[in-house]
Amino acid sequence: MTREEEIIQKREAVYPYSIDPDEMVARYEKCYCSALSDVLPRMGCENQWLGPDITCRTKELKRCVVAGFAFTVQWIKDPLPDERDRPASKMLANYFKNAVLCVDTGGDMRSGYLGELNTNAFRLKGVRASVIDGGARDSGFVKLMDYPVFCRFTSPIDAYDRNRLRGWQLPISINGVRIEPMDVVVGDSDGVMVIPKAIAEEVLREVESRKAVEDETRRLILEGMSAEQAAIRMGYKDL
Repeated sequence: MTREEEIIQKREAVYPYSIDPDEMVARYEKCYCSALSDVLPRMGCENQWLGPDITCRTKELKRCVVAGFAFTVQWIKDPLPDERDRPASKMLANYFKNAVLCVDTGGDMRSGYLGELNTNAFRLKGVRASVIDGGARDSGFVKLMDYPVFCRFTSPIDAYDRNRLRGWQLPISINGVRIEPMDVVVGDSDGVMVIPKAIAEEVLREVESRKAVEDETRRLILEGMSAEQAAIRMGYKDL
């Protein structure tokens, strides 16, 4: 197999949901990762959190939530020059509104990916966030853009000189969590959760129901009800 044959240049990803994409994103952004973590195990998904190292390093999220549909990217280690004509620029042309870029760096724990210039470019396309299994570049500039990048670290080292773009919109894995194109990705101050597309609409309904119960429980406590009584009233085993 030649180096060129190892590259997956492009894969189309069809929108798989019955809910309008803008509505889907808006509804997920009213949820949060801890509620998703409570709901997903009941649906057979025990491990959908990307782990403690993947955190937002360019924006103070506080109670903000960002959600979108996975646009997956895979890089592989390759010190030889890339003979292709601007593959990363061609990939950028495929980004879409409400995408969350999910980048498999091939285990690169030194380089920075997705710096200031391409962040400016894909923000214009409506990309909502980036999730990188490794490093990000130009973090100071990106902070000024108020754009969320979830990653392990920041780095000044350019990744493109030492790595090769294998392809986009193909299954990848971050910290043992499989991410497929168009899975729902949700990030907040606790990290990133991935919701498989096969159950994403069902999960949304369940987490909205759970959030409504939590909101009412919070209201009861703030109005003076004891935590124990609020838990009993709302059907919790415990808070």
